[in-house]
Amino acid sequence: MKIMLIAGEASGDYYGANLIKAIKELDSGIEFFGWGSKLMAREGLRVIFDPAEVSTVGFVEIIKKINFFKKWLERLEKVLIDEKPDCLVLIDFPGFNMRMAKIAHRLGIPCVYFIPPTAWAWGRGRAKKIAQSVDKVISILPMEMPVYQEAGADITFVGHPLLDVIPQALDREKACEELGLNAKKPVLTILPGSRKQEINSFLPLILEAVKSLKEKNSELQLVMGLAPTVDKVKIAEKCATRDIEIKIIEGKTHEAIAASTACLCAGGTVTLETALLERPMVIVYRLSNLTFALVKLLVKVDFFTLPNLILQKRAVPELIQKEFTAENIELQLQPLLENAEPDSSVVTELKKVRARLGLGGAFEKTAQIVWEVASVAGSHNYK
Repeated sequence: MKIMLIAGEASGDYYGANLIKAIKELDSGIEFFGWGSKLMAREGLRVIFDPAEVSTVGFVEIIKKINFFKKWLERLEKVLIDEKPDCLVLIDFPGFNMRMAKIAHRLGIPCVYFIPPTAWAWGRGRAKKIAQSVDKVISILPMEMPVYQEAGADITFVGHPLLDVIPQALDREKACEELGLNAKKPVLTILPGSRKQEINSFLPLILEAVKSLKEKNSELQLVMGLAPTVDKVKIAEKCATRDIEIKIIEGKTHEAIAASTACLCAGGTVTLETALLERPMVIVYRLSNLTFALVKLLVKVDFFTLPNLILQKRAVPELIQKEFTAENIELQLQPLLENAEPDSSVVTELKKVRARLGLGGAFEKTAQIVWEVASVAGSHNYK
């Protein structure tokens, strides 16, 4: 049996790796291949292409690489024809994977979409397209269900995978001890994003803000947690040029969050991880002006970041576009860093996030669905 997976970003690589691991528990003889990065490769994925270097976000940014993605869609269609996988698993990465779903449907290859496009935010048209081309949709956010059901999709809510990874908040004192930090002094953990594009755009303002915070509070400890896709050496060089002493940590993001008094997060999955670990945060994000103008026309939500979307209130500050300045970062973070312990009122709000994300076992439930779809296809053998 063969399963092809397409994951285009660091978060997708993480989800894909855990999904492969869960599927192997059901059937150790399955061959996995497709798009993925280090974590999926470690679990046995035969990597056709590692998308870490080209992962991008936004309409304008994608247009700049449209020829690249178009060529890969053509290549992957040939791969589907030649390899004849028993199931294609698409993980997030909507701009590309929605097109992959259409190709697989045309070729008669069963398709499972794990973490589908955010139709609840972008409009119901996406849900209808997915319903027409995907055999099974697997949701990890509760607000996805009604929209996809209305569109006629075969959708299952499995809960959020992070509930298994973070079954409970971690002890701050223990995390500080593990990372060599002083729990009696405030800790700011910086989580600057996973894409090269994000790092280049966000880091200068982030470093400007944290340097000013450190100058005003000599006891402040600075920690930076890096995604596997980020080059530690280059980040260290950028910090050194600003003359900022930051403890850079790889592979222990959850410990870095748990050790914090507050976090400074680039918008994305890490904001949900921070919420589940019950740490106050300030979230920053910026797109090109044209992309953001299009987003405002199309997106039908009151908030842009996951914790606030799930809670349906501004529980944590969002500094988006023009609000994303070094001055505003400092202004929002300073009151959160006056004492070593995380702000209790923010923690109380963040505790509610976990209750709204379902039960555990997301990867196991998803693996069972993928295995069943692949098994049925494999029995027909496409002949």
